[in-house]
Formats: sequence, C-alpha cells, structure tokens
Amino acid sequence: MTTVPNLRSLYTCLLLLLPLASITAQTRIEVGTTKGLRNALEKARPGTNIILSDGAYDFGGELKIATRATKELPVTIAAKHRGKATLVGDSRIVLVAAEHIIVEGLNFESTNGPAVELRASSHVRISRNTFHLKETQRGSWILIDGIKGDSVRLSHHNRIDHNQFERKSKLGNFITIEGTMRAQPQVSQYDRIDHNLFADIGPRVENVLEAIRVGSAEYSLSSGFTIMEDNLFERCDGDPEYISIKSSDDTIRNNTFRECLGSLSLRHGNRNTVEGNYVLGNNRTGSFLDSTGKTWKLGTGGVRFYGTGMRIINNYFEGLTGKKWDATFAITSGNAEYGDGKPLTKHFRIRDAVIASNTLVNNASNFEIGYDGGGFQGNWWHLPPVGMRIENNVIVGNQDTLIKVFAQPLNSTWKNNVAWPTAGAVVSRFPVDGVRVVDPKLVKEGAIWRSPHQPLRFRPLTRKDVGPDAK
Repeated sequence: MTTVPNLRSLYTCLLLLLPLASITAQTRIEVGTTKGLRNALEKARPGTNIILSDGAYDFGGELKIATRATKELPVTIAAKHRGKATLVGDSRIVLVAAEHIIVEGLNFESTNGPAVELRASSHVRISRNTFHLKETQRGSWILIDGIKGDSVRLSHHNRIDHNQFERKSKLGNFITIEGTMRAQPQVSQYDRIDHNLFADIGPRVENVLEAIRVGSAEYSLSSGFTIMEDNLFERCDGDPEYISIKSSDDTIRNNTFRECLGSLSLRHGNRNTVEGNYVLGNNRTGSFLDSTGKTWKLGTGGVRFYGTGMRIINNYFEGLTGKKWDATFAITSGNAEYGDGKPLTKHFRIRDAVIASNTLVNNASNFEIGYDGGGFQGNWWHLPPVGMRIENNVIVGNQDTLIKVFAQPLNSTWKNNVAWPTAGAVVSRFPVDGVRVVDPKLVKEGAIWRSPHQPLRFRPLTRKDVGPDAK
C-alpha cells in the first residue's frame, strides 16, 4: 500500500528549512507628515523600512524610538531622496534602549541639540545624514549616553558614519560620548565614528566646544574601545582641544586634520592609541580674547596627552604653528598621580608612553617635554614624564629648537630617531642620546613629504572620501 504524505506536514517541514529572513516579510512604509512618521514608528517591527518623502518635518520636541530590532531585520528610518527630508524646529530623535535602528539620509536643521540622542541603545547606525543645526542654545548634535537613574543598561556598538557636520558655534560638540553612572562609572563601549566630515566649529571659547568628546573625567578610568577612523576635520577651532579623549582604550587612526587651531588631546584615561593620522596646519594661526581680557595667539597643534600607556605611532605632522600647549608633541609635566586621591580632573603624570615612527616636517615646534604650565590656573606642574620610549621618529624643521626640554623625563629612552635642522634651527639645547643628526632625504609625493623610514599607510583624506556622498 502506498502512503501519501500529509501535504500540510510537508509544507511545515519546508518552512523550517528556510532561513528566518526569507519568511519574514520586509515592510516598507512611506510617510510624508510628522503624524504619519509617528504612526509608522508605533507599528514598527523588525524589518520595517520607514521612508520619508521630500519635505520638512517638525516634531515639536522628541521623537522617541524604543524598538528592539535585529541584525538581520533592522528598523530603518531613511529619506526617500538623500538630504531632501529635513528636520526643522525643535525636532529631536531620541532612542531609548533601542537596538538595530538605522537613521539614514536625513537633513538636520533643528534648533536644539542633541538632534540625535542614544540612551542605553546599541547597534544603532547614524549614516549619510547632513547636520546643519540652526542652534539657539548650547548642546551637542549627537549624544551617546545612558538613561538617567538606570545604573545597569549601557550604550554600546553604535556607528556614526558618512555624515556631514558643519558650522557649529554654540557650546557643545558635534559628537559627545558619555555613559552610565554606576559605582564605577562606565563610558559607552565599542562605538565607531568613521568617514565623516567635521568642519568649521568655532570661534574659540575657553572650554566645551570640541569637535568630538569621548568620555569625561568621571568616566576616564573606564574602557570605551571607541574607534575614530577615516574622518576629515577642517578648521575645528572652537576649543583648545579639537578632539578630547577622556576615557581609556580608545583608538584614533587614519584621520586627516586640516588647519585646526588647538590639539588632539588625550586629556584623561589610559592606553589610548593615535595612529596613522595626518595633521596638517598649513601655517594657519589665530587669536583669542579670553574672559580676563588677555589675548592669546592660537596655533595649529598636534597631540597633547596625559596618563599611562599612550601609543602615538606612524603619524604625519606638517606646517603646525602651535607651541607649548599646542606643540606638535605637547608632553607636559603633570600635577597629579593616580592613587594620590586627587580629583580625576587633574592632569595626571605621563607614564610609559610610546612615541614611534612619526614624521614631523617644518613645524613651529616639534617635541616639547616637561612644560610646567607656566602657572596656568594657579598651578605649577612638577611631575615630569616617566618611562617613555621615543623611537624611529623623523624630525625636519626650519624653526627654533626641534627637541625642547623644559624638564628631563625620567627613565625614558630615545632610540633610532633622526633630526635635521635647517634655516638656523637647532636640534636641542641639551644632549639627547638616540637622535642622529642626518638628512633623512624626504621625498615629495603629492603634497606630502615621505620618509623612507616611515612609510605611511594611506594618503590624506579629501571631501570626496567622506560624508553622505562618498563611496
């Protein structure tokens, strides 16, 4: 007797063999009004694509998103035509404990920041948007943090990529990353900022106008593992620190900084890496009148850092005009030691830094070591760097002193460095072992001088490489 299989059972078996994504329908909802957008979000499930028609959208406050989607089936909120759906008025997108959300192709012209805020959210992607906020008050444009009063949930694994940020003048940052307040505060973790354009933030104020701030003093001993790579920064002048890193175990690599007044500052934290960046000053300078009536001459700077275990390797610095605080390598003394009970806002002594395989060409300053602060804010800093390794760097300079030592670093080594002073410059006023005075015979490749000893891995970025329209 021949048995005929049960067709319903057979159909069920076939469904079980199919991938979940193939049997879960993607839903596309096109909206043209703020009300339509809110309704679509209320109904959104994993796999929902909400498409905004061209036009202006005014939320009149927060548009909250708390959807938890999946990697395979994210929820997407995107412009039908990139840059043609514009958020105006008091329009803010706030993601609360959301997961796997994509915000893409929008034009932000809101009056108040944050334009996008992530509260204890993860795997959120903010991509190919344009941020030109019409600011009326202080605030960052993107903020990643926790949920007030919630000491458990944490933001993590978010990506901000291929966006354009331009023309910010009110206090705050283009991007701020903070975290969750616990007994031991924890900064957001594993976020990535890549392929963005950051331009024209300023004019200079005394504080709180960095292009990007990652962490704060209270989060500085927590590991963020933030990666900031392949971004272009132009004329980011608003703060003495155009980048301020205030957490641990972060990486800043393969970025290009052009004509930014101030410094890339590893202000708090430990074990951060600055690698493969181009820092190009084009001999630009500026001035700033502070709140006491003193006028400061501003210069384009390189890297200023504090803390333990920093690695600054394989970077290129040219045409920088800053000195002391804004020297190409501002390796100041400190005014505190970890474990001495002083507030985390202090400038902690530099320990065990590695500065290797960098190329420095025609900067107003190059290495400045042990500066004591000159009485800044009533302080004199008397804790010189300890345990540094300075190796395989090439310095070519036509100004002043290539290696300026205010206070001798302790237990530190110089090895296989090359210095070549020109046009009346000198190597150092103190003997420095591990520095050979020899022409490194730099070779011009495009606009960059290449050293055969430090082959850089990529070229300087241009606007074609970043932003909403980049490949």
